[in-house]
Amino acid sequence: MELRHLRYFKAVSEQLNFSRAAERLRVAQPALSRQIRALEEELGTPLFSRDHGVQLTDAGRVFYTHTCKILAQVDIAVAATHEAVGGGTGELIVCNDWRVAGQFLPAVVSEFHRKFPRAEVTLRDLRFHDQLTALRARRAHIGFVVRSVLGSVRELETLLVMRARLMVVLPARHSRAEEPILQLIDLADESWVCLDEKEAPGYRAFVTQLCRLSGFTPRFGRAASTPEGLIGRVAAGYGVALTLEANAPHHNRLVRVLPLDVDPLELCAVWHRRENSPLLHAFLDIVREQAAITLEPRPTIAPLTKAKRKTKPEPPPDTVVDPKRVV
Repeated sequence: MELRHLRYFKAVSEQLNFSRAAERLRVAQPALSRQIRALEEELGTPLFSRDHGVQLTDAGRVFYTHTCKILAQVDIAVAATHEAVGGGTGELIVCNDWRVAGQFLPAVVSEFHRKFPRAEVTLRDLRFHDQLTALRARRAHIGFVVRSVLGSVRELETLLVMRARLMVVLPARHSRAEEPILQLIDLADESWVCLDEKEAPGYRAFVTQLCRLSGFTPRFGRAASTPEGLIGRVAAGYGVALTLEANAPHHNRLVRVLPLDVDPLELCAVWHRRENSPLLHAFLDIVREQAAITLEPRPTIAPLTKAKRKTKPEPPPDTVVDPKRVV
């Protein structure tokens, strides 16, 4: 049974006349009659009664109901496919990691949903190396990976999207809470609070790697199941925690957030160079726009020195000032 058999049957059912149905379908009437006979033979029952004109049998009426539903679903599938070719619908699979800082990815996804409301974005939390595996196997469209773990990217395209400064969260009464900046080695004797592996895959491994590069192996306390729980444990004195500047709880009086003297993380968008999904390329356009904002240098205002704060003394009263001599 083929779709054309269903379309032929539907036309005859609605016209109840083989000649008019053949004209509507733009096929020869004998060919149409042969196709309907073949369909009835395959089903093992007559679909039409031909004694007094053409009428649907009971079996034909049941088959007609289901035929209409099938053809409607086929039309919907065809329309959705055409729309997907144009990038208007479909599923976009985005891999991310806890180190996607602040509002970068949410801002991109929000703008993408605004432009393509019928498209679906599926977010998958994966470790960086798992993201690269999924991208190389074409099981995901795009990921966000720290540049330092990229390695060979021959089949992948990359785009720097943000630099994320690493911070440490301390209890407000910690002995180092008032220092302007910390070295990781300063925290070698601390207990570290981490996020649960299900909540943030790779978080603990990243803290371990970073600390070992600074010359010590971290000692971990009990993990927290949410970012809020992590900050709560630090506030309660269970240890210290690593976070990013954009995610730091700067307004929580029970903790202090201090910068670490380490290089910022460089986060890159990564995708397969042969991926030609219109949805991906539309998503990338928004990623580039957001990256231009994120990477834009922030203007710095140098504090005024005492010398700079001095102003020229006012001339004494009755003194005539020559404008040509004013610099």
